[in-house]
Amino acid sequence: MNFKEELNEEQYAAVTAPDGAALVVAAAGTGKTRTLIYRLAYLVTEKQVQPFEVLLLTFTNKAAREMLSRAEELVNQRFNSGYSGTFHSFANKLLRSHAHELKGLNFGRDFSILDADDAKKLMRSCIDELGVEKKHFPKPEVLLSLFGVVSGRMGDLTAAIDEQFEHSDVDADQVVKAHNLYQERKQLANAMDFDDLLIFAHKLLAENERARFFYQESFKYVLVDEYQDTNAIQAALVNLLVQTHGNIMVVGDDFQSIYSWRGADFRNFLDFEKFYPGAATYKLQINYRSTPEILEVANEVIAGNKDQFQKELQAVRAGGAMPHLAKVRDGSVQARFVIEKAREINRRGIPLSEICVLYRSHFHAMELQMELARSQMSYVVTSGVRFFEQAHVKDVLTVLQLLVNPSNGIAFFRLVEMLPKVGEKTAQKIFKKLGGRVNLQRPEIHDELIAALPAAAREDWEKIKPVFLAYREEHLENDPGELIFRFGKAFYKEYMVENFDNHKFRQEDLDGLIDFTVKFDSTESFLSEVALLTNLDADSGKAPSEEEQRDSLRLSTVHQAKGLEWKAVFVLFVNEEMFPSKKAIEENGDAEERRLFYVAVTRAEDELFLCSPMVRRQRDGGMIFLDPSRFLAEIPEDLLSNEAGFY
Repeated sequence: MNFKEELNEEQYAAVTAPDGAALVVAAAGTGKTRTLIYRLAYLVTEKQVQPFEVLLLTFTNKAAREMLSRAEELVNQRFNSGYSGTFHSFANKLLRSHAHELKGLNFGRDFSILDADDAKKLMRSCIDELGVEKKHFPKPEVLLSLFGVVSGRMGDLTAAIDEQFEHSDVDADQVVKAHNLYQERKQLANAMDFDDLLIFAHKLLAENERARFFYQESFKYVLVDEYQDTNAIQAALVNLLVQTHGNIMVVGDDFQSIYSWRGADFRNFLDFEKFYPGAATYKLQINYRSTPEILEVANEVIAGNKDQFQKELQAVRAGGAMPHLAKVRDGSVQARFVIEKAREINRRGIPLSEICVLYRSHFHAMELQMELARSQMSYVVTSGVRFFEQAHVKDVLTVLQLLVNPSNGIAFFRLVEMLPKVGEKTAQKIFKKLGGRVNLQRPEIHDELIAALPAAAREDWEKIKPVFLAYREEHLENDPGELIFRFGKAFYKEYMVENFDNHKFRQEDLDGLIDFTVKFDSTESFLSEVALLTNLDADSGKAPSEEEQRDSLRLSTVHQAKGLEWKAVFVLFVNEEMFPSKKAIEENGDAEERRLFYVAVTRAEDELFLCSPMVRRQRDGGMIFLDPSRFLAEIPEDLLSNEAGFY
């Protein structure tokens, strides 16, 4: 096999790296996967390493299977010894042989792995056993998510609990007790959850010298993909595996480290040479994906981050269209601009499936989804459910739906089932007792409802009650945003903290929804528009067919778009406090937001449209001027063409 002919110079240098620690800094679109595959092949054909002596760790089984199978084709040998794959699958393999050797614990090799549902049930039983007052206590899935992030960071649980629930009535001591009991119950059941696999694999290698030496000798070379996304425990686990021989190659891109909220620590990547003194660094900067014009913008975008491996993308492709800056009047004009331009690109022969609209936060796509429904353009949200189908959005809309239609049993059930001790059957019984029509604008109906509710639910309903009464008393029929705001303040904000692990992001959505309602002159007209959006598709809950997928515009958050690419990309709301996100900057500064913007820009192959609305209406009816994003200010004007005619 002639490696020099099949690889560019940068790739060849990384693939043929000598033994020892190596860091491959692979910028967007530079052939990272190809480099890893050829490294696997090189070790076998040129270094005479047995395939089973190489361990490949990735973040998805699919990625591991693809790389290993392609390497097998190159060398005509079977690669996977069964250990290569995700960090979790590797940890599971270790523990299947050694779980009974874990010091101070009582696991057998036949331990069960709890799936998400099993883990929730066990946590719920622990909460019940402790006799915790559930009224202001987080749901099991919220606790499990928190425990998982803390263990991945190898952080302090008590400090994390205090931070997570600082603005709520959650009892931190009770959360610690629930955590401790959950750990005990898992041991008694000879069961581990997903996070335990990494925790105990690390514990095994750290404390059991015989097992550690065995695996260090077994895997003479360790390769890790997307290393910038590893957390503390994953990096520590890898370090234990390579201590004797030091043959580790990690591949990734610090420019694309965007998952700190999930526990990823890009310092593992940036400080690699500190962990592995003498490590060689290889940079892949030749980009095969995008036009030179798009790459020039990408280079300028990321240059503002100083704490990083400096590199510049270099284009292989011929020149194309300049990236476009569309300074549009507002979100509605932005939506119409995207649709018109997408149609224009489609007429040039580019399938809609090769066009993607990216956004920083879900609520940025509200107006676009409305406009797409009106124009009957097919679209697929690749990053989850459509905006108005999200649980938290549907929850707050129940208040409006009941005020407009007191006979809406579905809205009533959803609303009262948020209350303590109210399940489906209780909700139906109460609705029937109230005659199947609940006019919550009338005070006496609240009295009847409170009398019918379980005692544990009455205090919360007393908080919600004024929201309904204000509809008539304060003439809020034409201000749906005010009603949502008051419901959030009275009840739902606290409810989100206790029921969703990502409550801060959901609150952002609701803040955006409140501002969005000012476009409508009444609660009724707002709900009608939402209904139009959610019902135009015959079955919004049904997964789109392959044909629909081919003929549909793509919509996605930037986070979910990482690793993907499209012929044309639109980025919405490139404005201060939107992209970059105000919340993210307040908590962590703008470095990760700038990396996120870089990821958005580098998804585009041929055409890039950056949209920056100039005004946005607020809940109080006022109009605020939006500043262009600081990221736009960092791009020289001569690198962007201005789109006119959409003001």
